[in-house]
Amino acid sequence: MNQDTDDRLRVPASTILILFITLAVITPLATWRMAQKLTSPTVEVITLEDTGDRFRGHWKVGDFEYIVEEAEQDVVKLMKQLRDRYPELSENDWLDDYKNSPPMKVFYFSVQKPADYSLSTPQQWSETKQRDGAIEKVLFLDPDGDGASSAFICIRSSGSGNYLQLLEFSFDRDNIMTGHHWSDLSKIPEHLAVGYMGHDTFERQSEMLVRTFPIYIEGDSNAEPTGGIRSLIWDFNSGRWRPDPRK
Repeated sequence: MNQDTDDRLRVPASTILILFITLAVITPLATWRMAQKLTSPTVEVITLEDTGDRFRGHWKVGDFEYIVEEAEQDVVKLMKQLRDRYPELSENDWLDDYKNSPPMKVFYFSVQKPADYSLSTPQQWSETKQRDGAIEKVLFLDPDGDGASSAFICIRSSGSGNYLQLLEFSFDRDNIMTGHHWSDLSKIPEHLAVGYMGHDTFERQSEMLVRTFPIYIEGDSNAEPTGGIRSLIWDFNSGRWRPDPRK
């Protein structure tokens, strides 16, 4: 007599429950506990201008100095510089397309390590990056405890949503020139973005990077969300936002 057998893998409900608790509770809690063991260098504000029309800041954080400054760049001038750099483009009339272009919004970023007993000359990295909005604040946090604090630049977009973009600049404390990179921390995992319509705030709380935003329910107006507030913390190990275990 032949009997059909079911070879499908059966996972006990208790195992699924344990997995859910691990992902939803224990992992964010572990991230929070690890942050309590780190201590970022003290942030000293050298100068800070934030008039609404222009943001410029100069900070000393541990052994390093940082400068962040809003600026505008003439698009035609920039295109001409590219043409001079690449002569093969000189015969084209593509510059005409940019004659009436408004200035490009950018920001200047610089980090420098002064000379010390281990470094005969200062190390410095500077560059100009495009921005879509106005710089609202700059935060500093040393997620791995090596004494080289990452800079987190918060850029507020215009429009009804007032969305925030969060850019992180991190670097190797012993080699700024080649050991640096930018990361965009703006994206929220889909399951945590339900009801999200902007109006974010970013804060450094102790040794954690915390993001909060109002939750919108269907039918809410942009000015009156009714779903409460969601709080997230950035998990530096996995590189994603997780629920704040304190909430």
